[in-house]
Amino acid sequence: MAVLIKYGFEEIADALRSKVLIRFGEKVAPMRIKRIAEGRTRPERLRLALEELGPTFIKFGQLLSTRPDIIPLDYVHELEHLQDQVRPEDPERIKAEVERELNGPLDQIFVSFDLTPLAAGSIAQVHRATTREGEVVAVKVRRPDIVRIIEAESEVLEELAAILKATVFEHDETIDPQQMVREFVEAMSKETDLANERRNQLRFLRDFAADPTVHIPRVYEKYCTAAILTMEYIDGIKPSSCEILREHGLDCELVANRGANFVLRQMFEIGFFHTDPHPGNFFLLPGNVLAPIDFGQVARLPAADRRLFNDLILAIVDDEPGRVVRALERRDLIQDKTDVAKLAAEAEQLIDAYQHLPLKSMPFGMIVSQTLDLFRSNYVRPPAQFTLMLKALGTVESFARSLDPDFSIIESLRPFARRSSLQDLEPARLLRQMRRVMQDTGDLAMRLPDDLNVILRKFRQGKLQVHIQHEHLESLIKTLDRSSNRISFALIIAALLVASSLLVPQQGTLQSIGILGYVIAAIGGAWLIVSILRSGKL
Repeated sequence: MAVLIKYGFEEIADALRSKVLIRFGEKVAPMRIKRIAEGRTRPERLRLALEELGPTFIKFGQLLSTRPDIIPLDYVHELEHLQDQVRPEDPERIKAEVERELNGPLDQIFVSFDLTPLAAGSIAQVHRATTREGEVVAVKVRRPDIVRIIEAESEVLEELAAILKATVFEHDETIDPQQMVREFVEAMSKETDLANERRNQLRFLRDFAADPTVHIPRVYEKYCTAAILTMEYIDGIKPSSCEILREHGLDCELVANRGANFVLRQMFEIGFFHTDPHPGNFFLLPGNVLAPIDFGQVARLPAADRRLFNDLILAIVDDEPGRVVRALERRDLIQDKTDVAKLAAEAEQLIDAYQHLPLKSMPFGMIVSQTLDLFRSNYVRPPAQFTLMLKALGTVESFARSLDPDFSIIESLRPFARRSSLQDLEPARLLRQMRRVMQDTGDLAMRLPDDLNVILRKFRQGKLQVHIQHEHLESLIKTLDRSSNRISFALIIAALLVASSLLVPQQGTLQSIGILGYVIAAIGGAWLIVSILRSGKL
């Protein structure tokens, strides 16, 4: 809370503080402190706060930066600057971790093992080593205790998300902090499991085995566990700038196209893609061969999502705005509160804005941003994998443009989208779909008599139940409860006045009781009038 207040998020900190006070008392709920982030934008202050809160919160911010469908784009761009600023792990702890995982002394497992890491991240770090078979390898070692630390901090995040959902975002249906945290916890559990990354890498090895433009590092499964991943050491060039590539005899334009085709093939043909294809996750080998080295962040793209993306791309390229709405309806993404006419009009306006431009001049990043804004404003919630795909395409376009300023991701996309659409019309695929429809229809026809018998039997036995779900009646129930309580209270006051009026003419104690009744009735009446005036409803 102190960090939130420090960076100007008092409304969130106050909501958290009230809950903490209830549960733990004043000692653990900090008071207001001086803010030090004056003059900075709100997204920038959020990034600074996450950086100060530590590695788990930084990872959470990095995950949010991949979800422009649920947070505004100015936050996405700012959170993309989050970096893991972590020191390398103590070499002795790394040595002990490797020996524990691989069941033996380090000098008996490897001929050599450099305890100075090649790279260090918040979850793991990479070391160069030589196996007993003489193979030079890169050994990725998970940081000791990182799983326990992330689990503990994820529990804190879940608690905070529940509080924020019940307070700050109580009436905002477009943002669900609890869902965000659930996705984060799931992503982190996969990223900390190096066995999962090994399986991903083995799949990439199979999928690109026949592609001479891509080299997937070999995996040495003998030296792998859930905390250790050992792969072929890649001695290549980082694609940091075109000048460096040319110095090593590489073709910048060809590398840009091969990088894009590598990602597009994953999405359109394989349905299993790398979600973060930035330059730091690649090396380049002689012959302009691409060598990806990190396989922890991947996602699966179902056929339905691929078809949705095909339709959206072809709607833009072929100037068919109506195709956008039809694609969203087919994917069942249109909500009850979505104004379909407004959605169609805004889609047409978006497509018309770029129709005069040649494909290579179409700003893909801007089109994606405006499309996601269109979805968000019309209550269309695309699948998470679909959004990750758009984010990955934006990343690879930025990577390719850094090497070839004339590169156009839409030009590269179009042939893949065309081929994918034509595949839907292949006779063999149509025959399979027709066979599946006939089987489903036959199953339905066979089940229908039994289902009707069950319904009729329950109807005859008086056991047929119809469940009706009402909506928006809670406020009416509360209003009726409040009104009935006020009427009851008013009747009590009236009865007290009548009784007191009968007692006041009497002598002695009865007269005193009558006067006391008047006083109580006056206080109750005044309280009733004040409560009605405060509610603003006479």
